[in-house]
Amino acid sequence: MLSDRERMVLHFCCLITISKLTNIPNYKDLVEKMVDEIRQNRCRSLTDGQISTLLRDISEEMEGGRQMFKFLIDESMKHTDTSLSDLR
Repeated sequence: MLSDRERMVLHFCCLITISKLTNIPNYKDLVEKMVDEIRQNRCRSLTDGQISTLLRDISEEMEGGRQMFKFLIDESMKHTDTSLSDLR
């Protein structure tokens, strides 16, 4: 069974990924509303402060991860003359 913290990580990452992949307009407003719903219904033991810290840390790691994946993909595609930028 997942802890409330683990549940929040899972739902937040899925929410951000789906929001960005589907180009939802004003996704930040939706994310804020959904995080509140997730907290009320799935992660009741977390405080607002804990969630704020957790989501900030996740966002920072996702940005670092994005840069790392871009580098790794670009490195692996060098021999094909294709870069991650070309895939967009």
